[in-house]
Amino acid sequence: MRSKIVLSRTVLYVFSVAAVIAATLITVGALAPTTEGLALQATSHIGTAAVGNRNEAFVLVSAYNAAGSIRGLAVGSFAVTVVAAPENANPLKRVVMTEPVSGVYKISLAPELSSHRWSAGKYIFAIALTSANGSGVCLAEIVIP
Repeated sequence: MRSKIVLSRTVLYVFSVAAVIAATLITVGALAPTTEGLALQATSHIGTAAVGNRNEAFVLVSAYNAAGSIRGLAVGSFAVTVVAAPENANPLKRVVMTEPVSGVYKISLAPELSSHRWSAGKYIFAIALTSANGSGVCLAEIVIP
């Protein structure tokens, strides 16, 4: 009887140690989602944006890594920065972000204020991703004719 009690305590101890080790590995990121081979690709579409209006244009970003497409990212995972724009262009804002296809994110952009309008020319954007799956930056451009 005593040996059964000792054995059951030993098993309990081993499971407790294993749980602590697993929790530590998760905390330090050893069992976190893979960050290996993060890749971002971007393209754009002017949508109905045109000179003089404030309609939305779109940047489409695909995010994937060694484990496959990265799904379910939050809006705050992406930062969009205008790095080049036509002279006298108005500031832009991110309107909405959706995930129309697994791992592909559609980020809508429009002039920041209701009084602002698109200017003719080329806008170049840096799209930065920061998530548990890794971090990266890619570029996209929108040309408003």
